[in-house]
Amino acid sequence: MTPDPASASVPEGEWVSARPSRPIEVLARLLTLPALVLRNKDLVTTTLKRDLAVRFQGTLLGWAWPFLQPLFLFAVYYFIFTELLQFKMPFLPEEQKAGMGVFMFVGMIAWAALGESLARGTGVIVDNGNLIKKLAFPAELLPLNVVLASLSILLFATVAFVLATLVTPIWPAPGLHLAWLPVLVCLQGLFTYGLVLGLSTLQVFLRDTQQIVGMVTTVWMFATPIFWVPEAMSGGITEHMDLLALNPVYHLVRAWRGVLMGDVVIPGDANIAGGAAVSVAEIPQHLLVFGAWALGAYALGYGFFVLAQRRFADEV
Repeated sequence: MTPDPASASVPEGEWVSARPSRPIEVLARLLTLPALVLRNKDLVTTTLKRDLAVRFQGTLLGWAWPFLQPLFLFAVYYFIFTELLQFKMPFLPEEQKAGMGVFMFVGMIAWAALGESLARGTGVIVDNGNLIKKLAFPAELLPLNVVLASLSILLFATVAFVLATLVTPIWPAPGLHLAWLPVLVCLQGLFTYGLVLGLSTLQVFLRDTQQIVGMVTTVWMFATPIFWVPEAMSGGITEHMDLLALNPVYHLVRAWRGVLMGDVVIPGDANIAGGAAVSVAEIPQHLLVFGAWALGAYALGYGFFVLAQRRFADEV
């Protein structure tokens, strides 16, 4: 969604210099982003509201859709994989018999926020070239608004899931570990924002970037345990767990599942590896690893953006 230029409160000194940015200037931009967002909070909130409103404006159910859609998705996962295909995690207690459906649902809503941000955000600078060329516009807010919109939908889905666990017996409601949710959302936002900043900058100079991102994210999704459970596979999977742990989104979805699902342990036998498919105790560990990835993605993505920004007007 294109922001309204008239609502941008751009402070003095935001004009992009024609000379290359010095390292100290890049570092200063990295550290002062919160101040920039605060100065332009009206622009950010207005654009976010407009983006979300466009998705549901004119629909019969309006703002009920962000809650109903994830509940429908959850019902589909539960019915198809748990009831119809009998695709279940083995040896779970009766209260966790819907484990496979919930496992897929939680992984999918976390991934969807990331995937949507990458898909929509990669072209956001090129698509808003009129703002880049004509105004002293804080261009880093364009990718930020894309990320915030996707995170908002993710939060709607999270609330819908928690409400479903409170009013139905489908899954035990989250306990005190739900308190990790703000940390998890902030880290996912930082990680996604860094990626979108870097990719949207690269799209300015390499217009194939958006197509490449679409292919890479598809492979990335299937390489991440979203639709498959490592602990429910053959024992040979344990040899590859170190490689799997190099995937930052592996830690992201593990943390999400720990926050929303609690503990799910699959007993091992001669055919499956077994172990904690979901663990509350591992949430801090996964957040620590993913937090390092998030800071790295932010630093690299924003640094690349700052260094390349002076050429945007010529390229878009």
